Amino acid sequence: MKVSSGNLLAILNRHYQDLSCLAFTDDSSHFLSGAKDCLVIVWNLCSVLQAEHGQSPEPRHVWSRHSLPITDLCCGVGGPMARAATASLDQTAKLWEISSGDLLLSVVFDVGIMSVTLDLTEYFMFCGGMDGSIFQVDLCSWPVQRERGFRTERENGKVFQGHRNQVTCLSVSTDGSLLLSGSHDETVRLWDIHSKQCLRTVNYKAVNDQVLGLDALPSPFCSELH
Repeated sequence: MKVSSGNLLAILNRHYQDLSCLAFTDDSSHFLSGAKDCLVIVWNLCSVLQAEHGQSPEPRHVWSRHSLPITDLCCGVGGPMARAATASLDQTAKLWEISSGDLLLSVVFDVGIMSVTLDLTEYFMFCGGMDGSIFQVDLCSWPVQRERGFRTERENGKVFQGHRNQVTCLSVSTDGSLLLSGSHDETVRLWDIHSKQCLRTVNYKAVNDQVLGLDALPSPFCSELH
């Protein structure tokens, strides 16, 4: 749909269950859709807009490696060369390469994952769990493994604890020092990433008692908090 005019430009019918999340790449050349059908689909925006009326364009990739509904996804920096992270109720978060469609990393947790985000440098992936925990995954650890298990008792210093219900949204500040999290416990929390300490807690009575989205903090605001 074109925002300026409100005109409907295309209808895509590739998913067969409810959509749960959408995200553009940073250059808007592609967008990703995730749904309860366990699929993540990568679309080329130009192909979608150029498709003949009444015809459904072919997606660039269809990722089907999740076994339960998709809960969240995000795109890194780099347009069509970026990496994308996906989260699912199947207790995994996965990292993909948009250009090739290859699965780069699959991390298995003890709980279903409700939200996922990357820091700007893409050194870390942050995953919000159904139990209120937030997990910090090192994307530059050695040796490189395609599949990795994240066990809370072994990952010392890589878990944020404080929420009392599932973490539904995450956002990292532009300087990579702060993490925002929203939860079904009706709070938004601001964390110092290095120490894992909660700096601020804001009680938030949202529609249906859910915090559904957060935006990144700009660097000037970050500096004021330290």
